[in-house]
Amino acid sequence: MTMIPRAATQQQLDASNLYASLLEEAKGRIASIDAAISGRVPLPAQLIREYSYLQIRMLCELIALGCLIAHGDIAATHTVTLRKAWSADKIIRRLEKLHSNFYPHPIRLTVTPGHVHFDRLESGFLTKGELLNLYNQKCGEELHRGSLTDLLATTQQTSSQDFADIADWTNKIIMLLNQHHIASADNLSHFICMLKNADFADHAAVAIALSPLPT
Repeated sequence: MTMIPRAATQQQLDASNLYASLLEEAKGRIASIDAAISGRVPLPAQLIREYSYLQIRMLCELIALGCLIAHGDIAATHTVTLRKAWSADKIIRRLEKLHSNFYPHPIRLTVTPGHVHFDRLESGFLTKGELLNLYNQKCGEELHRGSLTDLLATTQQTSSQDFADIADWTNKIIMLLNQHHIASADNLSHFICMLKNADFADHAAVAIALSPLPT
């Protein structure tokens, strides 16, 4: 069987550049959460929680939009409905029906001269199910003022300075995005992504790996 080498298409190159820009945005939002919960932002605890969960919600949306960009080779991702979608859960549930393996998978890259190897990580990262729960439930709870019952309860206690839950969610997102792999529906095209690439002044980077086409 002959294998035909091939080059990335312009659509794939454009998608990789746009995906890298989303990773840069994610990196900035993650840094702002760290600044808030570590005390470098002079805000009351409740405002720090609200700000941090707003950024986490935005990060969920960036992950979903990134998946949509990475799978632009699927014709159905170009429908008006998906092109105008911004809700992370709606994008993810639609992509699930188009490509079951659409979600990023974290990896650990090992680069040697002339060879790149990666091992898949199996735990510690934000899973697809966790993202949906975080986006729909936890962020919603934190970003609403709540009922009168909630108000009466919280006014009788000092606002907690414990942001461990925020740090846990943020670390899961970092584990997902730090180094990850996204496979095309036919498993012939791959995005290899890095949140920070030391060779490029810690900027985000996305490489395209293509399997030769069989004939």
